[in-house]
Amino acid sequence: MVAIVRRSPSRALTLIEPVFRPSRWFDELERIAEEMWESWRPIQITGLTPRTDIYEGKTGLTVKMELPGIKKEDISISLEGDQLMVKAEKKEEKVTEESTYYSCERYFGQYSRRISLPSPVNADQISATFKNGVLEIKLPKTEKTETKKIEVKVK
Repeated sequence: MVAIVRRSPSRALTLIEPVFRPSRWFDELERIAEEMWESWRPIQITGLTPRTDIYEGKTGLTVKMELPGIKKEDISISLEGDQLMVKAEKKEEKVTEESTYYSCERYFGQYSRRISLPSPVNADQISATFKNGVLEIKLPKTEKTETKKIEVKVK
């Protein structure tokens, strides 16, 4: 003999309630939509970060930084403990009033980069050169750290 069991759709939902909650689905859908729209927002550029390579050789560290269109006078380098700070400014070029822009993609403003050095360096022997828009800073290793301002030389 076969037993007949009465089924109720609402009872079935109460048994799987932890899994099926419409409010959870809507919350998840809203979270996904927010993430999607977040990726479409324009990027706000507050400061420019130069592309940088850092490597260690036998004598010390070398930092190479791309600073195109910047003059030597507009670069400032300082060493504060184990932090190397490089600041530069790319000044905006003025265009005559009669000119019309068809495209304006270059950035102007302050470049800054703070680099945590992996080992202590000798502040008295740090050298910096600037050639073809690339700043190269040589940082010889030592046992102690100091604070010092570094002069940039043009090759």
